[in-house]
Amino acid sequence: MRITNHAMAVLVVSTSYLFGVASARADNGEIQLRTSREIPASIFGTGTHFGQSANYKEILPRVEKVGYKWIRDEVYWNKVEKEKGVLVLPENAEAWINDARSRKLSIMLVLGYGNKFYPAEDFEAFKKGYANYCAFMAKALKGRVQVWELWNEPSNSFRKSFGGAWNAKPAEGEKISPWLDKFTDLVIAGARAIRKADPDAIIITNPDNPAAHYFLDALEERDGVDFFDGISIHPYSYRTPPEVRPVGGASLNGRDGVVVADDDHSYASELRLLREKMRSVGMNPANLYATEFGYTTFHRRAGLYEGVSYAAQAKYLARQLILQLAYEIPVAIQYGVQDDHADLTSEHGNFGLFRHGRYDYAPKPSFFAVQRVCSLFSSPVELYMPNWAVGVVPDRYPDETGKHHLVWDNQELRFLNRVETHLFRNPETGEVMLVLWNAVKCSDRQHLLSDVTLDTDAYSEFSGWDILTGEEVALNVSKTDGKTMFKNVVIPDYPLVIRMLLP
Repeated sequence: MRITNHAMAVLVVSTSYLFGVASARADNGEIQLRTSREIPASIFGTGTHFGQSANYKEILPRVEKVGYKWIRDEVYWNKVEKEKGVLVLPENAEAWINDARSRKLSIMLVLGYGNKFYPAEDFEAFKKGYANYCAFMAKALKGRVQVWELWNEPSNSFRKSFGGAWNAKPAEGEKISPWLDKFTDLVIAGARAIRKADPDAIIITNPDNPAAHYFLDALEERDGVDFFDGISIHPYSYRTPPEVRPVGGASLNGRDGVVVADDDHSYASELRLLREKMRSVGMNPANLYATEFGYTTFHRRAGLYEGVSYAAQAKYLARQLILQLAYEIPVAIQYGVQDDHADLTSEHGNFGLFRHGRYDYAPKPSFFAVQRVCSLFSSPVELYMPNWAVGVVPDRYPDETGKHHLVWDNQELRFLNRVETHLFRNPETGEVMLVLWNAVKCSDRQHLLSDVTLDTDAYSEFSGWDILTGEEVALNVSKTDGKTMFKNVVIPDYPLVIRMLLP
């Protein structure tokens, strides 16, 4: 067994600010911004799409500026093997990989998706060809790729080829969904090939959820668990706030054939249950990756997603990133760093932190919100679980119950409607950061006004910070009976950070 662990006004910003040297913010009490070169390690990353011809020379400096530490991308099989049996790493791939590494970025590389020389109908030849491609890539990029992710969203591509339900729920009389049967065999072959080429490689695969529950059973039955270090999911929340996902509850449990989350539909419970499943088959539950999530700003509602405003995107992404750190995800990849399309009505083309090149890569407010999150919450900052508690009164809008929900596949999804509180600590400086936000759907209503209490009076030098604007927030602090009280704190629907130090 191999065990491994691996802001909200619209801002007008000059190009010199965006790509020049950030001001020295530590000495004037403001948030000190850090680039990817200045951050030693982080769980935070983004999708870049250089495999789809995105311009790495324009995009990588922006990734570096935002402070992401990981990029996720592809070098497609059909670009590597253009002639049957002849595998060559494309020059453009060499170029962007080397550029990314020079900027101190870690790389997660997706291996897929198909090749005309190996049609899926001849599955054994397809599997052999894929394994050969995996082995070649592992040898060619050994030491330059930190995580290999085998395939991406097989419930789309494999289901088209082999059939079965998107969630991998077996049909009556089936032991396993046809597409999942073939997918499991393929990724075991690919992982075995990589492991032989590079025994120290970190290998994950993306069955996604709910299919991950069925996949892990199949992996165990085929003695394939030890080939993998972990698995990945894509926790898009589609039309809900980040804390809630369209899983869990009686109707959705029946749809999926497995309990994927608690009845509150929370992302936290989804992770807990999937980690329990990983543990049950002998896979390290710490190695559950989130390799795609995000919010699209497209100008039409269609299909799965709701187009959100630039302001809402910034708020939700800041919340999502903090959640990934709080839930101890080892690598969290936001989708994606740039808009892939200039068409503002494209559902999938408007997830970026900055706009398409036709709009001069103009940064959205989310760019700056994410920049502050990366600077504040990357290494050496870590999750903090002290022996004292945080209280918030009131911890929700009193009239919110029943107001904000939606129906998804006959299941009512209620939003959490409560204040989220998470604590983090910098072990080098001793600084503790309390992050609070109201976990409601973004709206134009007034923010929550609450008293926040720490069940400790040990800390001092308090300061409050708005993640979306980067501005300091005044705090009314008092201490009594061994507790610390912050009176009338305005808690928005995006992260507020209260920083504190031991005297």
